[in-house]
Amino acid sequence: MRQPLLGLCCGALLLGACSEPAPPPAATPKNTIVADQILVNGKVLTVDAGFSITEAIAIRGERILATGTDEIIRSMADDHTQVLDLQGRTVVPGLIDNHHHFVRAAEQWYRQVRWDEVTDRRTALTMLQAKAARLPSGEWVVVLGGWIFEQFSDDSTPFTRVELDAVLPDNPLYIQLGYSRGYVNSLALGATGIDAATVLQGPGTLVKDANGALTGELIGSAAFMAVAGAIPATPSPTWDQSMASITQDYVAAGLTALLDVGGNTVTPAHYEALLRAKEAGGLPLRIFYTLNNSNDVGATAEEIINALMTHPPRSGDDRFGQFAYGEMSYSGIRDAFGAEFKPGAEELDNYRRIVEIAADRGWQIHEHANRADKIAAILGIFEEVNQQHPMRELRWTLAHNEQISGASITRAMQLGMGFAIHSSAGLGAPAMAAQEGRAVVSRVPPIQTIHNLGAHWGLGSDGTVVAGFNPFLNLAWAVTGKSRNGEQLLNETVSREAALTAHTRGNAWLLFKEEVLGSIEPGKYADLVVLDRDYLEIEADEIQYIKPVITMIGGKVVYTREAAGQ
Repeated sequence: MRQPLLGLCCGALLLGACSEPAPPPAATPKNTIVADQILVNGKVLTVDAGFSITEAIAIRGERILATGTDEIIRSMADDHTQVLDLQGRTVVPGLIDNHHHFVRAAEQWYRQVRWDEVTDRRTALTMLQAKAARLPSGEWVVVLGGWIFEQFSDDSTPFTRVELDAVLPDNPLYIQLGYSRGYVNSLALGATGIDAATVLQGPGTLVKDANGALTGELIGSAAFMAVAGAIPATPSPTWDQSMASITQDYVAAGLTALLDVGGNTVTPAHYEALLRAKEAGGLPLRIFYTLNNSNDVGATAEEIINALMTHPPRSGDDRFGQFAYGEMSYSGIRDAFGAEFKPGAEELDNYRRIVEIAADRGWQIHEHANRADKIAAILGIFEEVNQQHPMRELRWTLAHNEQISGASITRAMQLGMGFAIHSSAGLGAPAMAAQEGRAVVSRVPPIQTIHNLGAHWGLGSDGTVVAGFNPFLNLAWAVTGKSRNGEQLLNETVSREAALTAHTRGNAWLLFKEEVLGSIEPGKYADLVVLDRDYLEIEADEIQYIKPVITMIGGKVVYTREAAGQ
């Protein structure tokens, strides 16, 4: 008798009995190719070029052997083949995030509370207490973004120090809201030496009440970084445990691969922790990371050029490695909302030199690009460089694209560029709508336009400070246009098929991995996710609630809901 896939065919996955179905009729031809495992009786969204849907998958080693009907796939099994009856469940390719700040999040994951999916304030505060109960006495508890007040249906007013003192009287607490504000309790202020007389080293405000006492609200980077920057460093052994924890949470969410793009506060120590995990065999996720000023690149144009000349544009393998340069390629052309994009002639010339070297050396550039004026300006430089150093085959990528114009989309496509789109825009949409108006936010970013023009694009998060990490929140936002408060603010939405393709095959293209990742097709790695509900048939508002039952990477099960007790 064929062997059932142990540990997976009962409980959470199957609702009925676990008996193996009867063998196929004697007339069924026996295939001479034998699979190590087969998944049958499912709804398999292959996300191939035709978005074909089939019933079963055969896997041999790390790769997909075949897809097709139950009858065909069962013919590839022998007495040693493991058989998983999906009982009608939907299977999708492993989800890939094209732009993430994984190494930064990993450091404090062990003491971090995530409110990404929380809908009320009471639950959010209860989660703080639950986290503190699992930590050593006096340990910091942190919430490092991925949420907005508008998602709390019961009370969306700012936190106060008095409120947070009552919730966590024995642990320093730091809560960060994107990159705009922070909220702390009294122990956090005391631990960092901040009081009403503190003078900030930069723009920001320590909010005070009518009596001059600190309220616990910190406005602006100088204010919240005065606390965040003073939180004790994570010891290496704890960091390693934190890395293992975040990795398991990510595969439990259905993520199977990501591109890490460095980020604020990231140091070489963050990559050292990543390498330790890789060398110890503790990275089930496929992780690729960019060359950036957080690992081995300085800030000046000469330092950047030297790094681009001395490092290979790609290294590693299909599991792990350095890939691309970015996201903050050069500080002289950084764009920020609320400030004009007016780089000087020297900055633009420096950027042009960086771009020329990158193109000449075969680098992909992954460029942070939000503002329309910045995008138009750098495209002009790219077009000039392209005359001497053709870049079409390099797949340079514009990341975020929140204000990109239709003309700029077309110009980028003519250069062979791709577009990385992120749900961070949806999280920030309520605040932007209040400041800029709903009409502006309705096309931030213009996903539908990018898709309809036939561009190469991928869907991700930009987690974990300005967004969460759950890929089904990204998919839900792209399909419904709704922010975390349930309000539809984005009109430029796409179909479920387009969103799923972008989060899988589209992202594989951006990573130059489309031949081995991104769809459930023969020859590709067996990266796939079994879902608890039908992605194509449920109400669109339910997409955000989808949970994986099984996550598989390279033919190996790395998560089961049953084993996790969820």
